[in-house]
Amino acid sequence: MLYFHPSRHRSGRPSGSRSSAASVAPEACARPSSRSGFSLVEIMAVMAVITMVAGFVVPALKGLVGGNTVDSGAAQLSGLLNLARSEAIAQHTLVRFVVATESAAGQTDGSLRRVSLWAWQADIGQYRPITKWEELPVGLIIEKGIPDYVRSASYAQNDASTVRGSCVLDDSFSAEATFSADTGFGAISTRFIEFTPSGSARIPGSSDRRAIFVATQGFADATNQITHTAQVGGHAANWAQLNVDTLTGRTHIYRP
Repeated sequence: MLYFHPSRHRSGRPSGSRSSAASVAPEACARPSSRSGFSLVEIMAVMAVITMVAGFVVPALKGLVGGNTVDSGAAQLSGLLNLARSEAIAQHTLVRFVVATESAAGQTDGSLRRVSLWAWQADIGQYRPITKWEELPVGLIIEKGIPDYVRSASYAQNDASTVRGSCVLDDSFSAEATFSADTGFGAISTRFIEFTPSGSARIPGSSDRRAIFVATQGFADATNQITHTAQVGGHAANWAQLNVDTLTGRTHIYRP
């Protein structure tokens, strides 16, 4: 009877032979690599392309971020104005939309950036806050008047009535619009408009149809002088104008 050794038929060689890895010729291991690095000219060309692309992308991103900041600030202000109107109706009282015109003690950037609502409390005979002080998004501030760049905007050119009204933050505005409010760090000066139980709005010391607020990208120094951080042609490049119709108490937003 014949016997077959299984290991010989599996490998085709004696079981004691070395593996194929060990039989590779030494010169195959010494074969030089076919890879090569980038030349200095190629690297400089790539960097030039990246720089050129960044020149287009970065300004676009800044404009996008700035636009989102203005949109967020406009929505925040509009929301508070609408809340003031609804609270005046619901509580059947006077509600003031208040803008801080100076910073509280220990604070450096509250001026023209903080807003809150105050309602008349008949039982104690004074106004009390019904919302906390809210800050506008970083980099956004409320103008002290109606700037020329707003008056020359395309929507104002198409409809001059959009910029006819009162801005209570104007330094020359009636002292009746000044209100001393507590921030928790002491009393500060503020300016305000007032909503009535009927839903209408009142501009202290003025009979104008519209109360106007302009939120723009910038910051104010210690004397409330505003510097615009996004400019074109020497003036603000991006802003939101909020008009409050005194007859209806409704708010409308205009954007350039």
